[in-house]
Amino acid sequence: MFAPGAGALLTMMIGSPIAHAHLPAVFNRRFLRARLDALMAPVDLAAEALPAFFLSMRGWANCRGAVVTAPHKQACLTHVDRASLEAGLLGAVNVVTRHDDGTLEGDNVDGAGFLRAARAGGFDPDGASALVFGCGGAGSAIALALARAGLDRVRLVDTDTARAAALARLIEANSATRAETGPPDMLAPYNLVVNATAIGYDGQQTVFPLDTVAAGSLVADVLARPEKTAWLREAEGRGCTIQDGAAMAEAQFGLIARRFGLFGDKEEPV
Repeated sequence: MFAPGAGALLTMMIGSPIAHAHLPAVFNRRFLRARLDALMAPVDLAAEALPAFFLSMRGWANCRGAVVTAPHKQACLTHVDRASLEAGLLGAVNVVTRHDDGTLEGDNVDGAGFLRAARAGGFDPDGASALVFGCGGAGSAIALALARAGLDRVRLVDTDTARAAALARLIEANSATRAETGPPDMLAPYNLVVNATAIGYDGQQTVFPLDTVAAGSLVADVLARPEKTAWLREAEGRGCTIQDGAAMAEAQFGLIARRFGLFGDKEEPV
């Protein structure tokens, strides 16, 4: 069993609840494989403790940064000294890097990680159409990344219709993608269907019926647990390619590792 030393590099994942998070296990397995004296600790952090957390983080000399999950992605933007274009556009941060001088830099790689996993599975966003359920932190990042990668059309579905409409405007202002909102009549026109909601975490519920999905399309779920949601099981049975939340988490490893400087300027150990 791995035991970090006194000089270990510290990274964290903050959110609440945090027990469902898959990324700490991904990072710690990679650290062990690379024989890197480092640790990612899951931190169930209350919203009112965010200011104190980031103030302390500035002074932790062995801290490389924190990955951020719900419900803190939007609030974290006010606690960093600078932010990437993606984080600024989305108004949300999912990676905070601590630099040697104690300054904090925010970025958002949710979309880039999802896109990397989808491409690895054979999906090409150029000229494709996508349907995204959920326009919160993950869904917004995914939809924007797809649009900026050349998507022709995206439909956004959220119980908060104003949030979906705002995301549609953001996408059309920052890409050539046509953005529509509201539930679809059928799924057949979409090359990619994404569940970016918490629906399915219980292992039973599904976000939308799959009876009209086209065989061969990619059906993706951001949930890492259960390992294969009921929705993904059904999609697989209908002849679709599937992508689970664990694949998205794995795809984010290199992006985050490079920002934290865990392997110098590389994504993986040489």
